[in-house]
Parts: sequence; C-alpha cells; structure tokens
Amino acid sequence: MSAGILSEDEDDKRLLKEWLQLGRAQTYPASWLLVVAPLLHGRSDPVQVFVLSLLMWFAHILTFGHNSLMDSCIIPEKDKPPPDFVDPSKSHHPLIQGVISLHEAKIVIFWGLGLLASGFLLFTVWSAVSRFEAIASLFLYWAWGVLYNEGLSKESPLGFLSISLSFTAMGSWAWFLSHDKLGALGALYVVFIFFTILFQISYSGHLKELGVEERSNILVKMGAKIEDGKFKPGLAGLYGIVVKTLNLLIAGMMLAVYTSLSGGIASIFLMALASIFLLMLVESRIYNRKRELMVMSGMEIVTIFIAVFVLLPPIEAIVLAALGIAYFFIVNKLIWAVPYPAV
Repeated sequence: MSAGILSEDEDDKRLLKEWLQLGRAQTYPASWLLVVAPLLHGRSDPVQVFVLSLLMWFAHILTFGHNSLMDSCIIPEKDKPPPDFVDPSKSHHPLIQGVISLHEAKIVIFWGLGLLASGFLLFTVWSAVSRFEAIASLFLYWAWGVLYNEGLSKESPLGFLSISLSFTAMGSWAWFLSHDKLGALGALYVVFIFFTILFQISYSGHLKELGVEERSNILVKMGAKIEDGKFKPGLAGLYGIVVKTLNLLIAGMMLAVYTSLSGGIASIFLMALASIFLLMLVESRIYNRKRELMVMSGMEIVTIFIAVFVLLPPIEAIVLAALGIAYFFIVNKLIWAVPYPAV
C-alpha cells in the first residue's frame, strides 16, 4: 500500500511539473514585475500587492498555457499538423508528448481563463484608483492576448503587434490601479513596455524559431537565415537595433522624468548590459540555440529591471529583482532541469 501511495505522489508531482511546463511558469517574474512595479510606485497596500501577485501567477500560467495549447491544436492548412508538432524544440513538451491531453488542457485552460477574467474584473472594481481606465485597459489586455494566442502569432507576420499591445495594456491596467492619471511617467512606462515586448517577441522570439519554417516569422522576410550553422541577420539585425534602441531611449526619458540618483545609476548600468546583449543577438555568428536562449533571457531580465529601478526606491527594486531572479532560475531548474527555459 505504501509503495502505491508513493507512486501516486510521484505521479502527482510529475504531472504538476508538466502543467507548469505547459504554462511556462519559469517566466512569471517578467509579467509580475511589469505590474507590481507601477502598483508599488503609486501605493504599497500589502493586501493589494499579494492579491495582484496571486492573480498574475495564475494569469501567466493560463495565458501562456493557452498559447501553447493553440499552437498544439490549430491546423494551419488542411491536412497539415499544428505548428508545435513540427517544431523539434517543442518535441519534449507535455502536449506533444501526450502526457497532458489536448482535451484535458482545453477543459482546465478555458474554464480557468473564464474564472480568472472574472477575478481580475472584481479585483479591479474593488481596488482601482481610476476604475474606468483600469477596466478599459484590462479589456484590451485580454482581448489582444486572446487574439494573439488564437492564431495571430502563427498566421500573421504582424502578429507580434497584438501581444505587444496586450502587455502594454497590462501595464496600463496596473498603473491605473494605483494612479488617478497616466501623466508623463505613466505614458513613457507603457510605451517602454510596448517596445520591450516588441523586441522580445518580434526579434528574440522569431530568432529562436528561425530553424522552423513559419510564415509569420518576420525576420525571415528581412533576410535572416541560418546557413551552414551560422546566423546571418540580413536587415533583421538593423531592425533589432532600431527596436531595442527606441526601447532604451524611452528608458532614458523615464530617467529624466523620475528617478533617484541610485536608481539612475542602476538603470544606466542595466541599459549598458542590454546594449551588450543586443550586440550579441544581432551579430553574424555560429547559431547555438541554447546560447541564444541564455542571451535572450538576459536581455529580457535586464530590460524589465530598468523600469523597476526607475519606478521604485533602491531597496524595493533590489528586493523585487532578487525575488524575480531567484524564482526564474529555481523554477527553470525544477521544471526544465536547466537554468534557462527549454522552449
């Protein structure tokens, strides 16, 4: 009997790990920091921060899980398999392996998204300083995110705009939870998020999928390719430089509007690191997907940290950054057995 109980416990733990893989739980800090930083900039109600953090964890798991689900069951053309079934880098994922069935995933994710949307709305009505603006932002966050997951990500070369708009609206929602107006800093912050996600999805995201022939990969249309094991950027390299430079220029404008001396020093250091990662991502080089994932993760982390150090006092920013880094590497190690996401 005890052996049977142990076996069931092991199965439960294994299944939990695979659900966390499906929801890409390791990247939760990226979503969390983008909403908790503007919230704390305006107010520091611990109950609100806790509820927001909990809602965002489930939102991250379910919305990213929704993306994985759709990429595993949407048929691009008649008699052709879904995108993730022909992507070698996704062959170890739970839906592809069949450990979690498409039926199970649909039941959990669709019901979960419905309940979560209700929870987000109730939380917003209860806690938002600017209720109308927050609810409007919340609607756009969910609408553009769902459209991206439901097919724009794979069908349209401009699909990355929908997820960029979704995350921008997410940041706007968080801002209006604790501010009565957007103001110059708030406006710069949401534009900063737009360019952060634009680079992350349209450049980094397409770069890591360059080995898979997808019609939505805009880098391919700009001449990027892998030839004889070497990445040749073409005009895509220039595109990446322009997008990330605009991203960092907006960060510089945020520094000019509002930050402490120590926050400014930390942010400038992070901007320098982001510039180094940018050069590593746009140069012609031997293409090593594991190395690409590490550099992309570094770019994403330092870019988001810039906003955290601009908006918050140094001690708060350091605590949030430390929590985000610890979560990212620990959860990666637990569910992927490597310190970077195996996606």
